[in-house]
Amino acid sequence: MKLKPKHNWLHLDLKGAIPNPEKMREQLQFWKECGYDGVVLEYDDRIPWKTWPGTWRGGYTLEEQQSLVRTCADLGLEVIPLIQVIGHLEWLLKHEDWRDWRENGSGNELCPLHPETLPRLKQWIDEVVELHPGIRFLHLGADETWNLGTCEKCRKHDPMKLYQEHVSELCRHALGKGCRPLIWADMFWNEKRLDLVPQLPEGTIPVDWQYNGIPPYESTEKLMQCGREIMGASGAMIGWWEHCFQVQSEPSGRIRNVTGWYKWAAEHGIGVIHTTWTRGASLWNIYGPWHGAYPAFVAGGDPARWESHPWRTFMEELSDTMLRSQVPELRKAAEELLTLPAASPLEKEVLRWLNLAVRYQALQQEFLIHRATRRTLTRVADFVGRDDGMFRKNCVKPFRTLLPKVDEWEKDARSFWQDNGLSDAEEFMATHIDLLRKDIADQLAGNV
Repeated sequence: MKLKPKHNWLHLDLKGAIPNPEKMREQLQFWKECGYDGVVLEYDDRIPWKTWPGTWRGGYTLEEQQSLVRTCADLGLEVIPLIQVIGHLEWLLKHEDWRDWRENGSGNELCPLHPETLPRLKQWIDEVVELHPGIRFLHLGADETWNLGTCEKCRKHDPMKLYQEHVSELCRHALGKGCRPLIWADMFWNEKRLDLVPQLPEGTIPVDWQYNGIPPYESTEKLMQCGREIMGASGAMIGWWEHCFQVQSEPSGRIRNVTGWYKWAAEHGIGVIHTTWTRGASLWNIYGPWHGAYPAFVAGGDPARWESHPWRTFMEELSDTMLRSQVPELRKAAEELLTLPAASPLEKEVLRWLNLAVRYQALQQEFLIHRATRRTLTRVADFVGRDDGMFRKNCVKPFRTLLPKVDEWEKDARSFWQDNGLSDAEEFMATHIDLLRKDIADQLAGNV
C-alpha cells in the first residue's frame, strides 16, 4: 500500500492575484485531482469581516466565500481557515482605527497586552467558525513576530513567554469552539525556546515550515520530541531573489521541496501543508498567479504523478536556464514552452503564464545589460573621450528596440489576466511593466 501523509493540504494565500469564483472553482477541482485532501485558506482582507469593519479591499463577498466553502465540501476538500493573531497583520494595522494596537509602532505586529486585543481576536475566531460550520482545524498563524516584546508594556516581560501565553489563550478559545488549533512553529526554534512547546494547550499542532531543500531538518526532529503532534510545511510558491525583480521562481527547487516533504511526512506519519505565497507580506508586491506553481502543485499532490509527467525533463532544463539568465536562452525557452503538450485547458494556461514569466525575465536581463553598458561607456568617456555615433548605436538604440517588446508583453499579460479572471491587474502592471518602461524612459532621457 502506498504511503501518504496523514494530511496533505494545500495552503492558498489570497493576498495577491486571485481568480474570480468561477475560475477558483476550476482550480479547486484541479487541486483535488492532484491528490490534496484539504485547503488552508488564508483570507487576510479578501472577505468583509464583521470583526474588522472597513478593512475589506475586495476579493470575495461573503456569499462568494460561502459558495467556495460549499464547493470544497462537494469535492471532498477539507477547509482549514488561517488567520493571523499577532504578526503579519499589516492589512489590519495600516488602518487608522487599529494603529494604536501596533507593537512599538510596528505596522505588521499587534501588541498582545493591548486591552482590546484578546477580546477582539476571540470575536474573530467566533466569526471564522461561524463561516465554516463543522471545521475540525483552525490555523492561527503566529509566525515571524520579530518585534515581540518591544513596546513599553511588553518589554517588562519575557518576550517568548508573553508570546506563548497570548497564543495559548487563543488556542484554548479555538479548542472551546471544537477546533484543533495550528500555529507556525518558527518562533520556538528560532528563539531556542522549544521548552515552551509542551506548555501549549493539549491538541495544538505546531507546524514546522522549511522551504529550502528536503527533510529531515533539525527543527522538525526536535519538535517531534516535544510531546505534541506536529505538521510540516513546504514552499510550493515563494519569493526570494524574485521578490521585486522577477515574476516567477525556477520550478525545480519548489518541486524538490514539496516532494521531499510529502515523502518524509508519509514515512513519519505526520501531515504536511504545501504553502503558496502570493506576496511576501500584505504590503509587498504581487509575485504572480498560481499558474506558475503548477509543477509543484502536481508534485505535492502525488510525487509519482510528477515523475511521469511529460513536462518533467523540460522543467528541469528550464530551471537551469532561468538561473543562468542568459537572454538568448530565455527567449528560446519561452518559445519552446508553447510547444509542450497540454492535456487540459488549465495546462494550456499554465504554459501561457510560464511563457510570459520567462519573457519578462529576458526583458529585465536585457535592460540590465544595456544599462550597464551605457553606464560604463559614459564613465569611460571621462578618460578617453566618446564617439557619439557609436554611443547612440550601443547605448541609446538598444533601449528604443526594447520598448516594443515591453508593449507586446503588457498586451499579452493583460490578455492572460482577463482570460483567467485574475484580480489586481492594474497593481501588477504598475509594479512590473510600468516600472520597467519608466526605467527605459529614464535611460533614453539620459537620467542614468
